[in-house]
Parts: sequence; C-alpha cells; structure tokens
Amino acid sequence: MMILSDLSKWEEEKWAYAPILRIAMDYLRTANLENAGIGTYSLLGDDMLFMIQQANTVLPQERKSEHHAKYIDVQMVVTGEEIHVVARQSELNVPVEDQLSDRDYALYKKVENEFELLLKPGMFVIYFPNDLHRPACSRTGGMETKRVVIKINKDLLQTNSENLNLNHLLL
Repeated sequence: MMILSDLSKWEEEKWAYAPILRIAMDYLRTANLENAGIGTYSLLGDDMLFMIQQANTVLPQERKSEHHAKYIDVQMVVTGEEIHVVARQSELNVPVEDQLSDRDYALYKKVENEFELLLKPGMFVIYFPNDLHRPACSRTGGMETKRVVIKINKDLLQTNSENLNLNHLLL
C-alpha cells in the first residue's frame, strides 16, 4: 500500500491523504530541512517522531529489508539520491531478526517480488506496516544523502487532525 510522490505535486494530491499524513507532509514542505541538524525530534511524544539523518548509501544486497508493525514511515530525500528496494509482505518472506514486539522492526535477508524506486530530492515514500523496504541504497554505494524519516503511529490515521497541534516544533 506504499505511496510514492514528490513535494512538487503535494497541492494537487493532498486531498487523498489521511489528516495525520497531511500534517506530516505539510511539516516536510515548510521545515528548513537543508539547514536542520541531524537528530530525532518528538512531534507527538512517541506517536510521531521526526528524524533528520545523514546516510551513506550501500549496495542493495548489503542492506536487509525491514518492516514495521506499529509505525508508518514517511521517508524523503533532502540531498543526494537513494534507491529504495521495496516489496509487500507475504508468507514467503521469513524474517532473520524479529523485533516487532520490542522495537517495531523485523529484518529480512531474502525477499520475494522486490522492485526499486529512485528517490531524488523532494521525493517521498510512505511505507505502511507490511511494506518491506531497503532504504538508502545506490548502484555503487558510498553516496552521501541527507534524509528525513517521520515515524507515525498507525493508530493516528484515524485521529481527527483538529486534535493535533504541531506548530510548536518548526525546524
């Protein structure tokens, strides 16, 4: 159920997003991400976290695929380029490390039916639970990127946006 888009298309597409995703995307659109410091920022306690990351890409086969049960990942490239290798979860995919109950991730070495997405600055992808993904990859590895990951508790998809106020934290 993953969503791939670009901030340049946001105004014409935002009607299709749940209120909490609109809040997250508006935050990405208005925050000064190029100058934001690397780190993790709480937007709504543990229910919504905003992470600015510096990543060195690796070859896709060097990164395990991951998925989450509790959190939705919104990932966007700020500088550089990344390949994300993605697939839907199926019974054919068996985790090599299952930390879903403790740390909300499971890792997979071998995944069936994967495909690649190329993300350039301003492009974002939204991964829902059961979307397997290998982020921060490239054909050659070793490319530096600045990226943003917003972790959103999936239960917030059903929350009315008027009950949420994120104006207190602008980067």
